[in-house]
This record gives sequence, C-alpha cells and structure tokens, in this order.
Amino acid sequence: MRVLVTNSQACQAYCIIRGLRDHVDRIVATLDGTNWFRARTAHAANSRYVDARYTVPRPDLDWHAGRIQAENTEQEERYIKRIEEICQREGIDTIFPSYDPQVYVFAKNKDRFEGNGIVIVGPDYRQVLTPMDKYASVRAAEEAGLPVPKTFLPEDDSELDDIAAQMGPPWVVKPRFTAGSKGQVFVTDRSKLKSIYNEVSRSHRRPMIQEFIPGSGKMNFYVMADRDSELISFFAPVVLRTSKRLFRNSCAAALSSSESEYRPQVQTLLKSLQWWGGLTIQNKIDARDGRPKLMEFNPRLGSRLWLRTELGVNEPLTYVQLAQHKSPELSTFPPDVLLLEPLDDLFGLPFELIDLMWYRLRTGLFRAEPTDPSNPPLPLIKMLKGYASNYMSGQRKVFSPHARYMFSDPLPCLLWYYAFMGYSLRSLKHLGK
Repeated sequence: MRVLVTNSQACQAYCIIRGLRDHVDRIVATLDGTNWFRARTAHAANSRYVDARYTVPRPDLDWHAGRIQAENTEQEERYIKRIEEICQREGIDTIFPSYDPQVYVFAKNKDRFEGNGIVIVGPDYRQVLTPMDKYASVRAAEEAGLPVPKTFLPEDDSELDDIAAQMGPPWVVKPRFTAGSKGQVFVTDRSKLKSIYNEVSRSHRRPMIQEFIPGSGKMNFYVMADRDSELISFFAPVVLRTSKRLFRNSCAAALSSSESEYRPQVQTLLKSLQWWGGLTIQNKIDARDGRPKLMEFNPRLGSRLWLRTELGVNEPLTYVQLAQHKSPELSTFPPDVLLLEPLDDLFGLPFELIDLMWYRLRTGLFRAEPTDPSNPPLPLIKMLKGYASNYMSGQRKVFSPHARYMFSDPLPCLLWYYAFMGYSLRSLKHLGK
C-alpha cells in the first residue's frame, strides 16, 4: 500500500502514521494551514516515518460555514484536484483522513477516487451527514436511548426568548458543523443572547442553542463497527482527571476499560446510522443527575486514538482493512491500565494554577458569578494530590506517544508541544470563569 495521510496537524494523524508504517510501502502526508509556517510545522508530517510531504489548500472553510452539499464547492474542488495530482505523482492507492471536514469532503468524492483505484478510509456520504451535524446527532442519540442535553434549532433570533425561558443560563450557542469547539460560545447574560447568536450566525449558518451541562466528569465511547454495523471495538475509559475546565474539558488521565451500561444503546445507534468504521461519542456527566449527556459525535478516529494504539490495538490498520472489505479481528483492551500524558501535564499545570488564582480573584474579591458553580478549579493541594496519585501509583502505565517517542522521533513531538503551548496561551481568555 501507498498511503496518503491528511490533517497532519492533528494528534490522531501521528498515531495513524505510526500504526500503518510497518504495513505499507510508502506514507505521504499533506500540509495545510492559514499560512505557510503553520502548515509546515504540522507535527505528524514531520515524523521520520513520512516519506514525502505536499502542501494543499484548506478544504474546511465552507464546511465550517455550514455550506453542506453533495457537490464540491469551488474551494473543495481545488483541494480535491490537488489531492488527485499528489496521488498520481506518488502512486497512492489509499487515503486516510481523520478530521471532520476532510472526512466529509472525501466522502463526497469517494466514487471519484475509487474509480481510479484509490480506497478512501472513511464513511460514505450518506452515512457521514448525521454524525457531522451536531443537531442531527443529538436527535439520533436520543432515539437510540442515550441521554442528551436539551437542544433547540431556532429558525432565527425571534425564538430565543422562548428558548431561554425553558432553560436557565448559561446557554451554549453552537455551530452545527464544527470540530474542536470552534465557534462555540457560552452566554451567561440573557440580554446578550440575541447579539451573540446573530454574531455566530454570520459565520456558521443557523447555529443551535444547547443546555449547558454542569460538572467536570466525562464519559467517552470510542467504537468501531464492521460493515454490518456490528461492534468490533468498544473502549470506554474511566476519566480520572480533566483539564481545560469549561470550554474543552479534556481528559488528562484515564483508566482503560471496555465496560459500560450504555453499550446496548451504542449498538442500537450504530445500526440506526448504518455506520461502519470509527466513531467517537463524547459525553459529559451531568452533575445534577450523574448521567452522561451527549456533547457530539466525531465520525472518525479522534484525538484520543493513542489511548487504544498505545495499549497495543492497531485501530488504523483495522480501519484500512474495513475500507478494503476485509474482516478484521475483534479488538480487546487490557483493563485497568493508567493512560497518562506526562509532558502535557507538565506544560499544562501552570495554566491550571492561573485558572485557580484568577477564579478566586474573580469570585472572591470581585464577586463575579462563575460560569459553572459545580465545576470550580480544584484547590491547590487536591490538584497536586491528583497528579501524584496518577504518577506514583503502582498500576501499569502507558504514556502518550508525544512523550513516549520523544527520543526516537523527536521533531513531531517537539512540534506538538509547540502547538500545545500556543493553544494554551490562546485559551488564557477563558481561564478563571
């Protein structure tokens, strides 16, 4: 196989490259970004396991704006033609996208590529539409029996007063087509709801209004289904510690597990979607009733792919086999393994301390109302004990690839932490709320 891996700035792209390296003849990576420097510093493309790199135009601007259609937009067509040029030059026979807008664009053009003997590792267009639409995802999960937050899709801002009356603040104004929380806004002041809604509407067509789920707990399901929509991989790690408290609320430490009472509902969902391949179901545990409420689907192998690959389960290879209509084996995961990100924790700790300090100043000295009273920053001693209990435990530990392979493949790891620090600095405006 000669594989083209896209979205090389994403964490999962590096895991895909490492997972496929010993099973393919050549790996080519694409570079895209808002400028040359951002494109060229995409961490996964700079791995020593990549044989060639090509710059491509961005394919995601129309998708982010909610311009969803079966035909390519002008921007998407430029992207696809550039990909075709690369495939012809490199003899590519397999393309592996793993970021929502690229999964969507390749799904639309699947027949076009497969007509030239190129396999797309991803869903068909008819399958991808529901998981990519945040509003349709909520409705599909609800029908399958999974808990969901109250969610509304107003025609325009004239409906916002009625919606606000049905659920108290904060309100979440969320684009229907987004990834990584881009464009999402938390609104605590009812008088600002209409203006913020209209502001989001200008760049994201017809956003939805969603109930804010209080608390810090997470429960994600990482699943893979075969061509008959039957589960062949189900991973539901127990989250021990989170970071980025409000706006991303990411898992920072977890314990491996494949057990969940919601597995039957997930299987029902896969059947209703006629889904095959990888799917991430992100949930936040509601502090009010202890139930996991759906945040979104990721119709791809997501940023926490390393949780499975570093446990020895090669999901990228499994996905390729499914795309080739082969029958992969059922995946099993060792239980009770600690999954840690030591350098992310090291670099992230100062920002947690800033969050704690600014939160105490805002709520104590300035008497400001917190966005989520049920989810304050951890007290310093409890925060440090959490880190200590993770790293000093006698349990088996597995570290993230950007720490684990720092010395054997240093450039992508260093570039990842450069990007991590940039994101952390940009998130300063969200801290302390």
